[in-house]
Amino acid sequence: MMLRALVLAAAMAAIPTPAFAQDPELEEPAPPRNAPIEMVADLAETLGRAHAVRTLCNGDTDSTWRNYMLNLMSYEAPGGDRRASLTDAFNRGYRGQNRETSSCTAGMPAIEAAIARRGRELSDAIARTYLN
Repeated sequence: MMLRALVLAAAMAAIPTPAFAQDPELEEPAPPRNAPIEMVADLAETLGRAHAVRTLCNGDTDSTWRNYMLNLMSYEAPGGDRRASLTDAFNRGYRGQNRETSSCTAGMPAIEAAIARRGRELSDAIARTYLN
């Protein structure tokens, strides 16, 4: 029995265990970064414009671009003033596009595609801020 206990103790000692930091002056992890609000607000406004075009032709039940906006806010502005700024930008884009295009025409797919290209450019620029 004693030999079995010694073998078990030796086996347990041989199992690697995680190392613990010994330096008491370790830095705290950096707080999460946010992309500059101006860039994200430009994207929110662009999404508002795309939403206006889409709903003008497909009706109010088409939430394609609005859903993108909700996802953007969940990452970039889960609450507070930043969220309010993005909501304002989205609504500003929606109203602005509605002033420019009051009815669905044959040219609307091209307008939506141009707005989507602009959104892609902005989202790529925002992504780069996290990679630098």
